[in-house]
Amino acid sequence: MRGKMLERIHESHMGIEKSKRRARDIMFWPRMNEQIEAVVSKCQTCQEYQMSNPKEPMVQGTIPSRPWEMVATDLFQWEQNNYLVVADYYSRYIEVVKLENTTSRTVVNHMKSIFARHGIPSVVRSDNGPQYTATEYKQFAQKWNFEHQTSSPYYPKSNGLAEKAVQIVKRLLSKAKQDGKDPYLSLLEYRNTLIGNVASPAQILMSRRLRSHLPTTPNQLQPKVVDPERMKEKFEEKQRKQKRYYDRGSTELPAVQEGEAVRVQVQNKWKPAVIKEKLKTPTSYIIQTPNGQRFRRNRNHIRKQNGVQISRPWEPIEDFQSDGAREVREEEVSEPSTGQYYKTRSGRLSKPPERYQAC
Repeated sequence: MRGKMLERIHESHMGIEKSKRRARDIMFWPRMNEQIEAVVSKCQTCQEYQMSNPKEPMVQGTIPSRPWEMVATDLFQWEQNNYLVVADYYSRYIEVVKLENTTSRTVVNHMKSIFARHGIPSVVRSDNGPQYTATEYKQFAQKWNFEHQTSSPYYPKSNGLAEKAVQIVKRLLSKAKQDGKDPYLSLLEYRNTLIGNVASPAQILMSRRLRSHLPTTPNQLQPKVVDPERMKEKFEEKQRKQKRYYDRGSTELPAVQEGEAVRVQVQNKWKPAVIKEKLKTPTSYIIQTPNGQRFRRNRNHIRKQNGVQISRPWEPIEDFQSDGAREVREEEVSEPSTGQYYKTRSGRLSKPPERYQAC
């Protein structure tokens, strides 16, 4: 009987608290709340259709120690044309190239041209687009001696600088087209604009201002190195401020271990999987599905398997009355016969203070 009641209570697949409120409104049996928690938490349908994980506290990367040490890259489309963008983490300097096509070979050739101007970075970060995961790009990274790091699939935040650079370039292109201006002059002015009232991307990367349409004295165009310590202080201050605002309302997700059975979010559904490996990049894991497929996913797309541990598993008992009768008998045995106790409306036994009792 209890098993059937539990099935009916959870028939509409409401959550734990709503299911308990619904049950308490019309029925009761010992340990009912724990049994409802166990049923709801182990429901496969409910686990599959859970809401997305809340955002985690910001995980901040290492601050680069010099210009062009670490760059981010991405592809984007604007006005039916494809573009390649490369942005420097240290200076925020942006390179943008219009692509003839989106093959890996074309991307590699343009990146070689950019690296020939500014030098080979130590680290290149990108998403998992086919241009960056192709064998040709892997060979390029090996021959040119840089580390290629990719972000977790479906988690563009981990390649945030490239995403930000794409937004900046798209706005520059759109506004230049609207006004009939040269977009390259817009890009030049962006590179000459101060960041955080310290220096411009051009000054940080090249140690000099770039001559533009705005009047500039020869002395202002003289090279001058930006103090690295000052840059580091500004970086750290900005990171603290970003984290303080971003972490509002964030939740630290529980750790998952290799070999642990979990759920992974696939198209708004949570499918069963197993953690196979923890990657070097923060909050990234290799997971394996029941059919043997392996994927890389961010911790935000992984949920621990639900399951409420209770001290004693419930067993369906057909006879409600037998338990009820036993409870009444136990209560009757424990009730004093002195007459000094009285029962409240809720059924609790209450004893008056001694000063109110007859001597």
